[in-house]
Amino acid sequence: MSVLEMKDIHKSFGSLDVLKGINLSVAKGEVVAIIGPSGGGKSTLLRCATTLETIDKGEIIIGGDTLVKTVDGKAQYCDKKMLVEVRSKFGLVFQDFNLFPHFSVRRNITEALIHVHKKSREEADSICDSLLKKTGLYEKADEYPCNLSGGQKQRVSIARALATNPDIIFFDEPTSALDPELTQGILKIIRELAEEDMTMVIVTHEMAFARDVADRIIFMDGGVIVEEGTAEQLIGAPQNERTKEFLAGY
Repeated sequence: MSVLEMKDIHKSFGSLDVLKGINLSVAKGEVVAIIGPSGGGKSTLLRCATTLETIDKGEIIIGGDTLVKTVDGKAQYCDKKMLVEVRSKFGLVFQDFNLFPHFSVRRNITEALIHVHKKSREEADSICDSLLKKTGLYEKADEYPCNLSGGQKQRVSIARALATNPDIIFFDEPTSALDPELTQGILKIIRELAEEDMTMVIVTHEMAFARDVADRIIFMDGGVIVEEGTAEQLIGAPQNERTKEFLAGY
């Protein structure tokens, strides 16, 4: 069963074609890593999947619900009610954390649970406590983001993404803003999620991590999927010359 289906996705910014007919399917429990050079379209693909950008053409289905389809050659998005439903099915972890600076750690995690998902404060707090324990931040519940390290901020971001029990989580370069020591802590949490069969799509430059955790790796460049396969196939024995050239730097 596919949790995510992206079919013939096109996206342009003015005259610049950023995505040129991308097809991506992610099965339940699968971990897909997307690698490639900067400017290749990786982050734009995630932004389109999570409604931060609108596509020009194509179809996106998340958790069985159609977010957008093409009608008469143009992308047509679902209505507002369905949009809320679709957005509840995914979580997103940004490279720059995107926490609300004026909210405590607890409120960053519980705000959407209470006001969007209509959980009681007691239930939201219970979910929050469980996730803060899972990510090793229980003692930081009442702190504000300005008092946290980069690694702690990213763990709050992961807890927030997990809070709604999503079908799939998207990670956009989750360690790019962190130093090597803090990076290992974040990668450990993501590895644990993979062991729990969480469905994930991870844009990353961490090749060793992608090789270790991903069921499938996709190499993107120039707005297209150049090559994909298992970690062993793609990193160990790439077939495309562009893939070989990219991986030679790692």
